[in-house]
Amino acid sequence: MFVLAFPACAADRLVVLKAMPDLRSGIAAMPQIDAPADDAERRINAALRALDGKVRKADQACRTEGGAHSGWTRTIQTPMRGPRFVSFAITDDVFCGGAHPDVGTMSIVYDMTTGAPVDWTTLLPPALTGKVALAEGSDGTKMVTLASQRLHALYLRFYRPKAGGSKRDGDDSECRKAVAEKMFDDSPPAMMAWLDAKAGGLAVQFDLAHVVQACADAVVIPNAVLRSEGASPILTDAIDAAHAKP
Repeated sequence: MFVLAFPACAADRLVVLKAMPDLRSGIAAMPQIDAPADDAERRINAALRALDGKVRKADQACRTEGGAHSGWTRTIQTPMRGPRFVSFAITDDVFCGGAHPDVGTMSIVYDMTTGAPVDWTTLLPPALTGKVALAEGSDGTKMVTLASQRLHALYLRFYRPKAGGSKRDGDDSECRKAVAEKMFDDSPPAMMAWLDAKAGGLAVQFDLAHVVQACADAVVIPNAVLRSEGASPILTDAIDAAHAKP
């Protein structure tokens, strides 16, 4: 664990994320790193502003397509803000006409030493990254997904633990079945990943069909498990340090 009174570099600190005015009613803007300390943090802020530009254009196209009954809601979580990594989970609830609204989650984790999105293949072992691909979010943003049998197995291991025969267990059983099903060609689902400092681990989630969308929980794989699976100490040490800070 590294806790420094005077950070050796900007990436060793916790950053303050400043809330910005909503882009439109219901559409949250990406927060900005307050008083960025170096070029890497300035690059992150520029990337976050670009995400705002993407959703503005997508919202306008949605309203043109769906008319008066269209709607777009965006919420943003910032579950880790240093050291080393800053993490965002974005949820869009979109209706542009059609049978039902669509709900989707995007995740983006930035490396504070470079200002670029993380390369998961340098932080997680091949068994957890599996097939790395780009998926498209609700606003057209490209995001990295990981399709791994082992990652899916860990997701299922920590998904909605059984509550000893509680009333909810019946509903949870249906959801456990939904998330356990493989995707096309018996392949594991393409999963989004982000860092959660409060929970102390790697959060993973994947989208489901609308009829079972309520089952699409984010699940946190604990840091101790990541270590046992062979994750990079750069990642696990940063999660430990963030988890220990208030």
